[in-house]
Amino acid sequence: MRHHFTVGNKFLIREKIAFSQGEGRNITTGNLGGHEYTARIELLPFGSFTGDGEYSGSDLKRESSPKFMIASIYDFNNNTVKTRGTQGSYMVNDTYIPNYLGHYETDIKTLFIDAVFKYKGFSFMGEYADRASADPFAKNSNGTLTGAKVQDGKAYNMQAGYLFKSNYEVAARYTSIELDKNITGKNPENQYTLGLSKYIVGHKLKVQTDVSYLSKEGGTDQVMWRLQMDIHF
Repeated sequence: MRHHFTVGNKFLIREKIAFSQGEGRNITTGNLGGHEYTARIELLPFGSFTGDGEYSGSDLKRESSPKFMIASIYDFNNNTVKTRGTQGSYMVNDTYIPNYLGHYETDIKTLFIDAVFKYKGFSFMGEYADRASADPFAKNSNGTLTGAKVQDGKAYNMQAGYLFKSNYEVAARYTSIELDKNITGKNPENQYTLGLSKYIVGHKLKVQTDVSYLSKEGGTDQVMWRLQMDIHF
């Protein structure tokens, strides 16, 4: 469900709420854990983007005036049975449910903050996520650990790009993932990326390539190169 209203001539506020199965997509029958409750608020001080551009990367519409959105989401997944809420692997344990394997359940709370700015071919997108669970260590009925763990932690992602009139775009991105080491045993990771894109029919047909440098604390650094073509109907 969504709602929006305008403050003054342009300032736009949007509110969205959702109630859904806690196991995410592609679950067609049953619901092993609890349910998921989500609320989002969006602030657009300069009004709407052209063609819903606040929900896609790159300034393909080449906004003639600055457009900016900042938004926040709070998500509560009650008695989830997956390591990442609606995603990840199931936390199977020795409890018995007729016709199903038993599953460990815990509550997960997640905060998201995202921002988008576009103006005359320049675009910036930033994201922040913070996930925390009531008890991240999956247990059997007798209290012993199963080995499964909720992936508590936080992450940042920032990207800026410029789209030339030829529909070539150069972009740079920084990503940081810091899972709770006391839970997951994983060290922080940072990724630095430079990319080049050619938009043929907007996001429906495009060719992209990028090179990334991945730095893992206490691990082996990596350099990755990617080339891809996207076709959407």
